[in-house]
Amino acid sequence: MSDTGKAVVGRRPLVFTDTDGSQRFVPLSAFEIDANGEIKLMAEWQETFGPADSLLLVGLATRAREDGEIAAAPEAPSLPAVVFKAAVQGSEGNNIKVMLACPEPEKTTAPAAPAPRKQKTPQLTVVQSEVYRGLAKAADAAKQIGTDQLLEGSGDPIGTGLVQVKAGTAKGEGLPDRYTKLIKEGEEGKVMRDGKGAYLTLVLRKGLPKTVREKGVQVTISVDPTAKTYDVEAVYTSKPHSFEADAVIPLTGLPEEITDVVGVSAPPRGYAPPGVPQTVTLRGGGPGVAASATAYTS
Repeated sequence: MSDTGKAVVGRRPLVFTDTDGSQRFVPLSAFEIDANGEIKLMAEWQETFGPADSLLLVGLATRAREDGEIAAAPEAPSLPAVVFKAAVQGSEGNNIKVMLACPEPEKTTAPAAPAPRKQKTPQLTVVQSEVYRGLAKAADAAKQIGTDQLLEGSGDPIGTGLVQVKAGTAKGEGLPDRYTKLIKEGEEGKVMRDGKGAYLTLVLRKGLPKTVREKGVQVTISVDPTAKTYDVEAVYTSKPHSFEADAVIPLTGLPEEITDVVGVSAPPRGYAPPGVPQTVTLRGGGPGVAASATAYTS
């Protein structure tokens, strides 16, 4: 494991004779290990000792490190920070990811900006994605994805994911056209073949939360003409929600487009600031059980 960016620890401060012949000491907290893995005297201590003594101290600290007298501080253990749990029980919760990220700073085209823009605050985004692979005809989609209502004698199940096949529309043979559409409340995704013939129709599942239906689900159909199969992908992505850096994610105050998909709770020891960036995937969802995952401090 890299020592880069760590504090320095040891049994005692460094004692040295400065360039004026006086015996002095410096605490180990005055040193750090820089991005190159080398010991560096912090800027405020360089001002205290001056250039010559600062150079001397770095050399002494480097030799002390080589002799094992000082070392990089051990990393703090990673601890549970916050627990995410699917709002609905079932295996569909295993398709949910919670992403914690800090966006890149905004760039400016000004030739000489007076000051750099500040880093944006961390953001939380919830993504639920489902992929149905290796379909060869429209009827395969009805069987794998499921329909919006049962048709006697069809054998197609009711869909439990983000989207469903509209019952009675999966009549196309061969492969569909490539397709992409953001399907929202009250809309249908009409998939064609050869640009004209109806292949099947996709709709949002009626039981989806209102916020999900209003924001919409991105549906993409990709076709592999060599394998003579197609895949259907349905993805819901919440709007990113900003939270303060080095702070816990609040139990309340999250927007509904997040809490309608995942709930947020404290681990047994209580909340802690989550490490950023990190992505957690919910697991363990099944009949009567909601999927969940824990984000850690680092």
